[in-house]
Amino acid sequence: MPNLNGGHLFIRCLKQEGVKRVFTIVGDTILPLVDAAADEGIEFIDTRHEGAAMHMADGYARITGEPAVAMFTGGPGFSNAISGLPAIYTSESPVIFVAGCAELPEKGMTTFQEVDQVGMAAPVTKGSWLIHDRKRIPEFVATAFRTAMSGRPGPVHLTLPIDIQDQPIAEEELPPYLPGEYRNMGKAQGDPALIQQAADLLRQAERPVIIVGNPARYTASQEQLTALVEATGIPAFTVEQARGMIDDEHPLCFGYADGALNAAARRFREADVVLLLGKRLDHRYRYGQVFGPEAKLIQADPAPAEIGRNRGVAVGLLGDLGAITEQLTAAAGAGSKADKSAWVAQLAQDREAWLNQMRANATGEEPMHPVDVFTGIEDLIDEDTFIILDGGDYVQWGRSYFSARRPGRFLRLGPLGHLGGGIPYGMAAKLAHPESKVLVFCGDGSFGFYPMEYDTCIRHNLPITTVMGNDATWGIDKTFQVAYYGRAVGTDLRFIRYDQVVQAIGGYAEYVEKPAEVAPAVERAINSGLPSLVNIAVRSGASPLAEAMINRRTGG
Repeated sequence: MPNLNGGHLFIRCLKQEGVKRVFTIVGDTILPLVDAAADEGIEFIDTRHEGAAMHMADGYARITGEPAVAMFTGGPGFSNAISGLPAIYTSESPVIFVAGCAELPEKGMTTFQEVDQVGMAAPVTKGSWLIHDRKRIPEFVATAFRTAMSGRPGPVHLTLPIDIQDQPIAEEELPPYLPGEYRNMGKAQGDPALIQQAADLLRQAERPVIIVGNPARYTASQEQLTALVEATGIPAFTVEQARGMIDDEHPLCFGYADGALNAAARRFREADVVLLLGKRLDHRYRYGQVFGPEAKLIQADPAPAEIGRNRGVAVGLLGDLGAITEQLTAAAGAGSKADKSAWVAQLAQDREAWLNQMRANATGEEPMHPVDVFTGIEDLIDEDTFIILDGGDYVQWGRSYFSARRPGRFLRLGPLGHLGGGIPYGMAAKLAHPESKVLVFCGDGSFGFYPMEYDTCIRHNLPITTVMGNDATWGIDKTFQVAYYGRAVGTDLRFIRYDQVVQAIGGYAEYVEKPAEVAPAVERAINSGLPSLVNIAVRSGASPLAEAMINRRTGG
């Protein structure tokens, strides 16, 4: 048995929470933690940039549905890592962001690499704390995990000074309580009277919709949500981390809950009753005005502050979304219901027409349209395949076209619209599910953020496949500039053979110009058993999302 110290105590607390892996770049002020983790059997996944490690933790939380831990040295390690934190915060992922720092007694004396880490992290976390006493390590870790997973999930931060990590402890100081003893493990149900009001509205509705958003990923199951739509016959849409919580191939699921990406969602304006399961009334929904003025909104949410925010609701249901889903299934699924067949048929017609409109862009001309890529490889995708969508206007076509089949297998950049997270998300997916195909879709611009993570892929045996659309442009921003100002400034890139970059690092790569060559090249990349990249020359052009954003701004 090694000599125990505060680092061991902290790592034991992580192990009690079920943590098996930590995403990191090792540095000075976490060396005691790293050494303790080696004693305790925690696996460290070290990246080439702290921001990439943060995105890996984000992806790992989304994919597993459980909290993930990212750990860094203080000062510059912390400041590099925090670049990923606002995206995690706005995406509502339960990431435990841990950083070391210099000795606590020297705080405020311009000590080694001193910055106000707790203060810097506070605005973009659900909680940010300095652990100032080794005896309180279990309490702070418990508080961090409880906060990250309660209500609407989200990141938290802990700073642990190196002297507290180094302080010796006795065996009896190790954490005495298990998570089940210090955290509410139950499922808070919605008020029964309000559940009945909601059920009555849903049964009487002729044009209802169900929209499933972020928190459902962590509190509900695909089985629960599917049972709800089948019992009620109500058409459903998913968005954000809830994509795949109901299979897009289900006859009552109609895909993306965003009219910019899915024509069927443009019918929200005609809905008479809307059940929001964890979906905020944010700017994408024009703060609730995307629904008609007479629509009755039922808003279920684990956070009371979200209910009725930006628009009044007919019924507000506070509680665990899984429990509320089961309550509504029992209450709204029983008894007579209004006929919704014409409404469902209209949505199905809209959805099929939209997909056909997408497919019509795949003409086989060169340089190829982005849809040539996505239609070309769809036969390589099964329901277990991870579809990871990074930035670039090229990617938005795939986001509109591909189906989300299972929870945590359709990942996109979060509401912040940051770039570069795709490769780290893909690495997290391969780490969690090495048996599954992992396809990362990105533009050439977003690829430039973390290309050296291909080294991480090789060192940790993570054979992801990136399918790049290369138009040598910051595509969506150039489209906006031309639309708004009639010219483009600072949005042109060089055409680079990124495939040769990946080959030089040690991966497998191909360059493709012809549509007919796309699928064979991607299949060879997948089968190579190596981290791989298919660099595809595509033409620029406004995606459906870009067009919708331009129309909204210009009134077109």
